[in-house]
Amino acid sequence: MELMITEVTEMRGNTYCVAGWCVAENRMVRPLPNGGNWPSHLLEIHGVVPGAIISVVQNGKPSHGEFPHLTEDMPIDPQQIELRSPSPSAWFGGNSPPTANQLASAFQGNLERNSVWNGCIQGAHVLQDSKCRSLWGLGINRRSLSFIEDEFKGSIKLRGLLHDGAALYKLPISSRVLNEAWRSGGLGAVRAVLPNEGRLHVRVGLARAFEQQPNKCFVMINGVHW
Repeated sequence: MELMITEVTEMRGNTYCVAGWCVAENRMVRPLPNGGNWPSHLLEIHGVVPGAIISVVQNGKPSHGEFPHLTEDMPIDPQQIELRSPSPSAWFGGNSPPTANQLASAFQGNLERNSVWNGCIQGAHVLQDSKCRSLWGLGINRRSLSFIEDEFKGSIKLRGLLHDGAALYKLPISSRVLNEAWRSGGLGAVRAVLPNEGRLHVRVGLARAFEQQPNKCFVMINGVHW
C-alpha cells in the first residue's frame, strides 16, 4: 500500500504518530509499526515527513482499540517500509487528500463541545466509540487561522484559533513541525512556517480518550499545508 504522508504528530516518550492518504483505496490510514507509535529513528531512516510517499505492508489487525480510531488504524511491518518519493505532494487538486469546508463535517456530524468562551468553542471533541473517521483535512483561508500561547495545568502550550466560516475553535497543536518551530522561536517562528496569504490545507485529527476524559476524543491540529 502506498501512502502520501499527511501528518506527523508528537506523542509521549519521543514517539510520533503518522498518517497518510491512500489514493488507491480512497481512505486515510494510520500505519502503526508493529501496532505502536513511530520512534524518531524510524522516521529519519525512511524520510517520513508530510508530503513524502511511502509504501507499507499490513501486519495483522489491531489487537485492541476503539472507534473512531479503528476506522484508520493499521499495524504494519517496520522492516518493509519503503520511501517512494521524498518530494512534497500537491495538497489541492487531483489525487490530493480531500478536505471539508467545516470542522463539523470533517467528523461527519459527530462533533461536540465542552463550552463556549467569548464566542470561541473550547474542547471540541467526538465521543469515544463513535463510528466515524478520526482524521481528515479542512480547507480554509490563511486569515482564518492564528496561533496563541495558552496556559494549561501550569504550563504554556501552543494553540490554534481556527474559524471555519461557521464557528471559531481553540484547538491544541499536535503537529511536529509547528511545535518544533514554536519551541525554537515562539509564535513568530510558527507564523514564519506558513505563507502570509492563500488557501491552507489544515490537517485535523482526534486524540485518543485518556483517563481524565475517558469518553472524549479531542480535536487537534495535526499539520498545516498549502
